[in-house]
Amino acid sequence: MKKRAAYILLLIFILHHTAFDQLLKIPALVLHYQEHHQRNSQLSVMDFLCMHYWGQDDDDGDHDRDMQLPYKTVDLHALQLSFIPLAKAIAVKQQTFREIRIDYPALKDNYLPEPALTSLFRPPKA
Repeated sequence: MKKRAAYILLLIFILHHTAFDQLLKIPALVLHYQEHHQRNSQLSVMDFLCMHYWGQDDDDGDHDRDMQLPYKTVDLHALQLSFIPLAKAIAVKQQTFREIRIDYPALKDNYLPEPALTSLFRPPKA
């Protein structure tokens, strides 16, 4: 019984989320062809399909009925997937670090050149 219910639910899901639900409208296509065939007995099935799907449909006042035919209007559904990852234990190891200390030498002013002595224009020497 559970297997049968699962198949029914799968069928409903497939029909709802794909364009296969348009196949359920085939009886409307047959009835609409019979209506057109009663008006024009020379109308073949291929002429009927060409008229409604590939060519210009005559303005015969049944536009609402024409739009009920299969694959005339297709509703697009967004397929939403749920992803449930497998449970996996992850061990996080805490990183140990040691402090790196850099002692920069103190900058002394006597190591810097005197700007007046290195300049191109210097005061005159005595």
